[in-house]
Amino acid sequence: MQILSITRYPIKGFAGEQLETTKVHRLKTLPGDRQHALQYAERIPPNSDGWRPKKYFLQSVQTNLCSEIRIKWTPAQVAFDHHGNALEIGRHPLDHDALTQWISSLDLELGAFTVETLETGFTDERDAYISLLNRSTVAAIAEATSTRDHPERYRGNLLIEGVAPFEELTWVGKTLQIGSATFEVIEPIVRCRATECDWHGSRTDGFLDRLDQSLDTDVCGLFLRAVSDGDVKIADQLTVLS
Repeated sequence: MQILSITRYPIKGFAGEQLETTKVHRLKTLPGDRQHALQYAERIPPNSDGWRPKKYFLQSVQTNLCSEIRIKWTPAQVAFDHHGNALEIGRHPLDHDALTQWISSLDLELGAFTVETLETGFTDERDAYISLLNRSTVAAIAEATSTRDHPERYRGNLLIEGVAPFEELTWVGKTLQIGSATFEVIEPIVRCRATECDWHGSRTDGFLDRLDQSLDTDVCGLFLRAVSDGDVKIADQLTVLS
């Protein structure tokens, strides 16, 4: 069992950034994961300083725009492209005004946005989890539901290979060693309608119904909690410790 890919999503709801290696910090998300989010200007959360639910943010469940935007991440810059309409801005710090104006210009019906930033990340869950996917589980779901075999559909952080389909669900409550970091397996990830978007130009309406009817499940992947600092890189081995 080993790591096949590592992905973080610097802007919530948008295409991810592939990493060769990453630091892991105890009780934290991957560094830079969901650090920014585009919040609808007219949706004012009761808490505007910390974590808030995903309903306040632009996401692929609401529009195809998110998955249509191609993003190239470099250490200093980020380049966006939507069918030839391009924007390149600095990354540290992110140019909020340029990004919100460009996004709004792509679809006037979406309205205005603000860029919100949170060092601990706007992950879907309030807890600082890292998500893990099993490549063979993703393939098994695609075959059973007659959909395209794209792990991007599930927007995971760590993708592993060398594990039988759904075997990872038996790890709940156990401890994993990946690279020099250790993780507690918290729970399976219950999927939402965002999985209708495969991030390769297709949307599968009713995907969750297909998943339930074909495999009698609504989960794919695991939430992990980092319980030590460490480093994780592609091809690192995964060991179930207990």
